[in-house]
Amino acid sequence: MRKFNVILLAACLAVLSSCSGDDTVARSTVTVDISGLERLENGAQYQAWISDGVDLTPLGRFTDVDFPKTFEALTGEVDNATQFFLSVEPGNDSSPEISESILLSGNFVGNAATVDVTQTFGSYTSASGQFVLQTPTDNVSTNENSGLYWYIPSTGQPGLKLPTLPSGWKYEGWVTVPGASGDVNLSTGRFTNVNNADESDPFSLNINPAPDFPGEDFINENVLSAYGVNTLPNLLNKQVFITIQPIFDNSSTGASIAPFVLRPLVGTVTQEAGSGVTNTMQINTASFPVGRVTK
Repeated sequence: MRKFNVILLAACLAVLSSCSGDDTVARSTVTVDISGLERLENGAQYQAWISDGVDLTPLGRFTDVDFPKTFEALTGEVDNATQFFLSVEPGNDSSPEISESILLSGNFVGNAATVDVTQTFGSYTSASGQFVLQTPTDNVSTNENSGLYWYIPSTGQPGLKLPTLPSGWKYEGWVTVPGASGDVNLSTGRFTNVNNADESDPFSLNINPAPDFPGEDFINENVLSAYGVNTLPNLLNKQVFITIQPIFDNSSTGASIAPFVLRPLVGTVTQEAGSGVTNTMQINTASFPVGRVTK
């Protein structure tokens, strides 16, 4: 009887030892360290993923930007991971699938990966922006400093040169103006084609047509007041920038709730309306988020 118990105990220990090395039970960590992100609001969430080149494994969702962050996954999934992705997900979306709005990605070399926006958006080294101040949608000539459009009036050519975005993203123009409670970022509208008007014009009056390029007249006082701007803004010396926005960010209105962290072009209005000179923008890709992921 004693010999049988010893054999049974040895068999049990062998089974336990086998299970402890089984990747279906064992878990490993992935550490993510990213700089340059901004906290997400309005329910949106970041989500981290690893992939073996075929299947995606979700690591976890978060809204804060306190790094480094550590996630766990099955050891086999971690060991076999060749890629890392960071996506932006709608907060009310319970789908297990990754959204189209992939922000950062990178390939593992050994146990580490450098992650950035390059695989998603490509290069912005040739990007450029020019715009003019004018308010063509009304019949008033004294408020021309209250609107801007990204085109070159002397040639009729678009004022923006930007790479074509992948699905899941749109460009959006912004101007920062004083409001009753501090600075306010006003959207000129979202767009994917620099040769056509953007998706919305809530601040314009539409008595006359606007140029068929991205831009906006900020002259509708009723709409401006809803944003805490109580007088027509004079855009001279104000900050102007282009963002890359996730498509689900308040998409039904044609304008986003707030500017996203990706701001490839920035500028300051130095040439007022009627000067015959366009305002120029600068490439701002040094501000794009980057990071390192280790497993």
